[in-house]
Amino acid sequence: MYKLFDLSFPAKASIRLGALLSAMALLMLATGCGKKQAAPSTQIKPALQAETADTENLFRLRYRLKWLHQAQFAGAYMAREKGFYRQRGLEVELLSGGGDYPPYQSLMEGSAEIANLNLITALNNYDPARPIVNLAQISQKNSTLLVGKKSSGIRTIEDLRGKKVGIWRDEGGIHTIYFLEMLDLDIQVIPFDWSVNLLLNDAIDMMSVMDYNEYHRILMSGLDEDELVVFDLADYDYNLVDDGIYTKRSFYEAHRQQCDDFTEATIQGWLYALEHPEETLNVVLRYQRENYLPANPEHQAWMLDHMKRRVLQDSHPPGFLALEDFNLAHRILEERGLIPKAIDYNTFFPHGNPEKN
Repeated sequence: MYKLFDLSFPAKASIRLGALLSAMALLMLATGCGKKQAAPSTQIKPALQAETADTENLFRLRYRLKWLHQAQFAGAYMAREKGFYRQRGLEVELLSGGGDYPPYQSLMEGSAEIANLNLITALNNYDPARPIVNLAQISQKNSTLLVGKKSSGIRTIEDLRGKKVGIWRDEGGIHTIYFLEMLDLDIQVIPFDWSVNLLLNDAIDMMSVMDYNEYHRILMSGLDEDELVVFDLADYDYNLVDDGIYTKRSFYEAHRQQCDDFTEATIQGWLYALEHPEETLNVVLRYQRENYLPANPEHQAWMLDHMKRRVLQDSHPPGFLALEDFNLAHRILEERGLIPKAIDYNTFFPHGNPEKN
């Protein structure tokens, strides 16, 4: 049976933290004795010196998330929290994304070695002169919905003719715009950033949402599900997978072992996160508070539960980019003339050929 990654847990936990705590305890006892406290020593204790040396020897990676800190990226948080990255010799910095820090641009300009991207975004921006590779496909199901109020009179997809539909300005809205263009219903596209207020205040008739995020925020505003009309893009042959882990091919070829280690640790982090939701939720909320973001436990729990449905699929191992998913995104872009030359699946996703693993 084909297995993409070895996800086994290490047999023994790291002893570094224990050594560090022991050294700190001894230091506290030493400085606490006597009537007068001695001046701080500039000499580094052996245990601390070893810890510093170990840290310096770790391979450093910057991982640009697609959006602000939230449960959408729980696997990376838990991989860092539980030491899965460090066990593989990596020191990973998790960087916020969003409109101010586009992940693809971060890869190209060198402000991050690894980034989280939608599949169609990665293919849409694919540059043969500076190609990128998919290290792992985290989300394996479509997450995009079109949501509106039934009071708008919309019941079927045809009822969108002439209606106002809110679409994200950034890369998250690209594939939804392509979908609306395919319908050819003279739809008015209204760009927006992230708030659901345009829909709540009836300034638009429908809006694009992620089922793990904005859809729940609409429900939290007080609207019931039976008051809403929902179109899942997957029901219209637009089952586009989104979150994937990417790096530049040049970086992958130069540091293949570290890239594979990062990918394996991140997937291990996802498996741990989904098996320990309460612990993971506390870590997610801590990341949000440390970054001065709204931290709503109910909303993040919803998000984590819905991410579980995307990460774990019976038909593929975690992290696998299915050929049919690649082909769908490739075809959508090719039909619009946005891919001048066909992109090879096995080149784009190095783990796609079982014989290579």
